[in-house]
Amino acid sequence: MKKNKFKIAGILFLVLTAAFTSCKQGANQNGVGGTISADEFEKKLAATENAQIADVRTPGEYSEGHIKNALNINWNGDSFEADIQKMDKNKPVFVYCLSGGRSSSAVSKMVALGFKEIYELDGGMRAWYNGNKPVDTGNAAPAAPGQEKPQGMSLTEYEKILSTDKLVLVDFNAVWCAPCKQMSPWLDEIAADMKDKVVVLKLDVEENKQIADMLQVENLPTLLLYKNGKVVWNGEGLTLKDVIVDAINKN
Repeated sequence: MKKNKFKIAGILFLVLTAAFTSCKQGANQNGVGGTISADEFEKKLAATENAQIADVRTPGEYSEGHIKNALNINWNGDSFEADIQKMDKNKPVFVYCLSGGRSSSAVSKMVALGFKEIYELDGGMRAWYNGNKPVDTGNAAPAAPGQEKPQGMSLTEYEKILSTDKLVLVDFNAVWCAPCKQMSPWLDEIAADMKDKVVVLKLDVEENKQIADMLQVENLPTLLLYKNGKVVWNGEGLTLKDVIVDAINKN
């Protein structure tokens, strides 16, 4: 899919874009290890005795499937710093999340804490799944009553929404994604102001993994604009409201 060229208004937006443009997999610029592909990550793990592996996703995500022997150290949890420092800073540490946003932040924090060699999984568990790598589901605590993870939309339901005569704007997001949160009210305004022309559908990638994987959504936020069931425009990263509205009006 071709990337949309944003209309950039002023130097302030340039700065903002540089800081928060996308919750995408980012290379580690500081650690010795760096960001490596799923194949390289797997080979490095196999060659490292008693490898230290940090899964920095939520416990719910971890329970659905993780890399064998990975410890769940939730980046969004209250005890991340204390828990990560229980690992040996002088030995290699392997870090991953869902697609790269949280692991990149975790790596930066670990470098600041003095970790010497850090390998980040490029593309996170999405890349791991897409590469048909082995996944472990053991050692997962069951969810407490009333706290079960919501079930996502089925492919049938998704395709039914796309069958409308209107345009359909799909927003793939996550609760931990800062640009997603910033764009959310803009999308709400578009849904209300342009309801006769477009349907706005927000999908959390953690709850709708099947659909996100099918469409190869790797970066967040990702916007897909459908017309008659086909994608006619897409945007990745922080996209201004005016750019989105312009894309809708052109279709």
